Amino acid sequence: MARAKLTKYITLSNVCEQCTKPTKFELLGEVAGEEGKRWAKCGRCHHTMMLDLALIQGERKSAREVNVALEDCIPYSPKNIYTVGDAIYHKMWDDVGTVVSKELATNGAQAIVVAFSKIGEKRLIENVA
Repeated sequence: MARAKLTKYITLSNVCEQCTKPTKFELLGEVAGEEGKRWAKCGRCHHTMMLDLALIQGERKSAREVNVALEDCIPYSPKNIYTVGDAIYHKMWDDVGTVVSKELATNGAQAIVVAFSKIGEKRLIENVA
């Protein structure tokens, strides 16, 4: 059986157990006697924890799956205000997606995180006067 390619670093949406912040983890090695689990070190606080890679891959696949019909979408415009769960069509990218979360950018602008079906997650600005 072929082994999956293993990377040295992995960025996760979940947080470190110690510093409770999303971070980049360095994969250290396999856990003895545990299939699909790896030791990982937090890039911020250097705390070592065990990760289940099968669970992480499942979360990534489900986050990418966007089942939105074009007819149900709102055309994206930076002038509009969106809510979490809105279906959006981005004309320039010819892609549909769903608003996953809302953020405040460092410059004070409002932003939305949209999970698109073809290009993945992107941050877009909203409520620009």
